[in-house]
Amino acid sequence: MSLNNKKVTGIRVLDIAEEGAKAIETMVNKVIQEMHQQKTPIIDIQVTDTNCFLILGEKNAD
Repeated sequence: MSLNNKKVTGIRVLDIAEEGAKAIETMVNKVIQEMHQQKTPIIDIQVTDTNCFLILGEKNAD
């Protein structure tokens, strides 16, 4: 995914080092739901062995 023409406004980091798949799924879904309620788009997700980074963009104008 290209981040060209996207404005990064924040980041959420989830520690997934010692979590199982179901726990990770639950954590990520919770953050997605929170960001949706705040009308803040997630413009990218990056994952390492120990962390999940959710890159946040500008709030949607509604």
